[in-house]
Amino acid sequence: MNIYILRHGQTNLNRYGKYQGIADIEINELGKQQAELLGSRLKKYNIDVIYSSNLKRAMQTSYIINKYINASIVVKEELREIEMGEWVTLSIEERYINHRDYANEWAKHLEDMPYPGGECGADVYKRAGKVIAEITSREYKKVAIVTSGGTIAVLLSHFMGLEQHKRFNMEIDNCSISAVRYDSDSRRITVKCINDTGHLDDLI
Repeated sequence: MNIYILRHGQTNLNRYGKYQGIADIEINELGKQQAELLGSRLKKYNIDVIYSSNLKRAMQTSYIINKYINASIVVKEELREIEMGEWVTLSIEERYINHRDYANEWAKHLEDMPYPGGECGADVYKRAGKVIAEITSREYKKVAIVTSGGTIAVLLSHFMGLEQHKRFNMEIDNCSISAVRYDSDSRRITVKCINDTGHLDDLI
């Protein structure tokens, strides 16, 4: 089984470098263009089903790419972005206003620290991993998952056997493709590619 893990299109919070978390933000005009190009690329992949986060930005991206795929969409709240608690909608600089000492330690990424009042990477995998287990229990050949950058990094870190704080070494761009393969005999998931954005070259 091939699983294509897709990040949603750009939002205005993405554009201005602010944390989104589970804030329910829509994609902007560039995000819609990105999703169209992503859908056009996926048209030839013969996707069986799309699993989507329930957040607007993921749902909008799923609907746009599904114009090209024409598959069923399964909405899963467990695929939502990491809960960023008190840092949601803040910029990187703004997180220091009320949490300077904690933000300094968190920014070192030496352990899987939760966002203040929010989740850590292990929390995200605990819920999102249930969806992966559901997908791999089915007879699909090709599956698309549309979710957020933080959740994608959590999943990929787990698949590669990395500790969750290592996920910050990855860059996951809007409407990028990361691909993994599930082998039903060995029950192993192997990573094929991370953050493929070749289809977005005309927008760069």
